[in-house]
Amino acid sequence: MSSANYTIAVDAMGGDNSPAKIIDGIDLFLKEDNLFFFNIYGDEKLIIECLRNKKNISEKNYKVIHCTTKIENEDSVRNAIKIGKDSSMWRAIESVKEKQSDLIISSGNTGALLLISKLLIKMIDNIDKPAIAGLWPNNKGTSIFLDLGANIEFNKKNYLDFSKIGAELFKVIFDKEIPVVGLLNVGSEEIKGHEELKNSYNEISNQKNNFLFHGYIEGNEIKNGDIDVVVTDGFTGNIALKTAEGTVNFINTQIKKIFSSSLFGKICYLISYSVFKKIKKNLDPRKYNGGIFLGLNGPVIKSHGGADSLAFYYSIKLSAKILRGNLIKKIKLNFENE
Repeated sequence: MSSANYTIAVDAMGGDNSPAKIIDGIDLFLKEDNLFFFNIYGDEKLIIECLRNKKNISEKNYKVIHCTTKIENEDSVRNAIKIGKDSSMWRAIESVKEKQSDLIISSGNTGALLLISKLLIKMIDNIDKPAIAGLWPNNKGTSIFLDLGANIEFNKKNYLDFSKIGAELFKVIFDKEIPVVGLLNVGSEEIKGHEELKNSYNEISNQKNNFLFHGYIEGNEIKNGDIDVVVTDGFTGNIALKTAEGTVNFINTQIKKIFSSSLFGKICYLISYSVFKKIKKNLDPRKYNGGIFLGLNGPVIKSHGGADSLAFYYSIKLSAKILRGNLIKKIKLNFENE
């Protein structure tokens, strides 16, 4: 019998270099926190092989559930549903539905994970759509950013719903009583933006909320860290995310190019090595791995498909905060009387 406080279901076959990176990530996590149990879904032979000689994973911390198939990243959502019930992803999600696990993590196909989660776990009452939320570094710490691509079309209710659930997520992860929420827009003036956004501004302004409403925030202000939760539609959010990731990669490439182009540059780099190492550590995208599907009756975490074991470890750390903070119960309380 496990003495763990929480059980996490893991789709061990999703993403690159699985299940090796999955097991390595679990091993890193259990080294510092062994109060979690893992239901590991996937190819039993491969998983057992990866578990060999892991110092921090004992039999009291895991169970392997063999699955005959897996959903590939290139599979369409339709094909994923056909593969369905015998796949590691489906069975991991199903374990949350059946209360055998408290949360599910997968590095697999995002569309399939979202659709199957919605199909099996279902939406919280009075929430129309799920959102994908992510962590976004800023000058003062970290913001919550949503939606990152689950919904292209947004209405007034979606903006309000996602503001509420984003605020609860921020409270749970960062232990702040009253988070500050802003709507991403092309300007800070009330007259700017499309009609749906302006209507949402008025709706949120006139309601009693579980957060402090800042109003509009422009894209260049996200980094300032004055806004804890940035809310936008999935189309804009996904473009913003990919643009930010591309910009960081571009800057890193240019820095390497400049410092490696001459002997003087290489000497300057060596002198400044400790500074660059600190910057790299602070902006390491692996620390922010883990998209959170919000609005469902159970917690679902999407790890990046190309994430390594350290990134997967960080997605487990995020999961631990969500479970210990009882996020789903707190979100439901916000929508009970609607």
